[in-house]
Amino acid sequence: SGINAESPLRPGSEENGRTLLLDCIVHLCLYEDLAIKHIGANLLHDLIMQDSELQRMASYSQHLMKGLFKFFSITKDPVFAPLMRASAFSAFASLAETQEEIRRSIIESENIVSQLKLGLLDEDVQVQIGALSCLHSLSRSVKQLRTSLLDAEVWKPLLQLIRNSELTLVRTSSRTLCNLLLDFSPTKEILLEPDNNMLELLTSLAQHSDEEIRLNALWAIMNLAYKANTELRNQIRIHFDIPVILDMINEQESERVRLKAIGLLRNLLCESAEVDNIMTTYGRGLLKTLIPLLENGSEEEQEQILCVFINIASGMIAKDLLMARDDWLTALLGFLKHTNSHLQIAATTCITHIVKSDDRSCSDRQSKLKVMGHFKQLQSMLSALPAVSDRVKIALQYFN
Repeated sequence: SGINAESPLRPGSEENGRTLLLDCIVHLCLYEDLAIKHIGANLLHDLIMQDSELQRMASYSQHLMKGLFKFFSITKDPVFAPLMRASAFSAFASLAETQEEIRRSIIESENIVSQLKLGLLDEDVQVQIGALSCLHSLSRSVKQLRTSLLDAEVWKPLLQLIRNSELTLVRTSSRTLCNLLLDFSPTKEILLEPDNNMLELLTSLAQHSDEEIRLNALWAIMNLAYKANTELRNQIRIHFDIPVILDMINEQESERVRLKAIGLLRNLLCESAEVDNIMTTYGRGLLKTLIPLLENGSEEEQEQILCVFINIASGMIAKDLLMARDDWLTALLGFLKHTNSHLQIAATTCITHIVKSDDRSCSDRQSKLKVMGHFKQLQSMLSALPAVSDRVKIALQYFN
């Protein structure tokens, strides 16, 4: 039947194929028969995953939420008990995927965190995978990372699962670990305690044969490096020094993995004194790797690499190394003329960092940029969209 006043879903929702299907699936989840309930929860997961509107509609049904929580009370049936737990976790994972309001509702309405911890410790692999997926969705919440998930110490069973031989468990747990290592997550400091051997673990995962696990490992290290203090950056570089990262960028066939390696490089190159030390030692190899990608990579790679160069241009020695590369300067001019405003903004910010210092070589850098056409091109961009023209005005004010 369609959505009506008796429907578990919100009355008045748009009656189209997806909402009608969602209504039917919600009724399956509330059915008496365990097999049908299980099928309904799995169908719900598949239908609403990556669809924030359907997630919102489904969350309006308090009958659905309460019905899914009742799945956890089915414990005596040896066949259906693990199936029901796994499917409930998967359904909650999809429900909580995108919206903070839904995450809060799930956390506050029932004792889901206790069930999560039990699920992570379960002997059934599918239950563990479901619990990890649910934890991944809930860990996207800043508030939950700082409160209920921290109090429950969910990181303890996660560290056991990530060292498992089951590939899907490692994939899902490494994806969740990325959120626990975010800058605003208090669990980050706990995970970095020496006994947890976090950097050694991530080093191993970054060399895994599975692409998704390599991606997650680099993502986690990139998160660790973001706003890291000097001590932590040095610890990261013991395991992931610049040549290692450059090799990863050069050898990866996967653009997704390359982007995370580039992001890690960007986060390590964030202090001008360290930038100069790194560029003095590794500058030639770094430019040899990045400039070809700047010319031939995808637009997303180009933008990330330009962001790396913004950081590099904060160093004094590094400025001179960049200015000696006419191929880099020519590429930069090309990005100023690009139709992609994100690339224009990144290229303009590079120029700002190049010309804004007051050292002796500053006037020489400005003169070269004028000769090569960068200054004239910036002037022509003053009538561009505000997001671009505002950055252009900042760059031009540093030219004499």
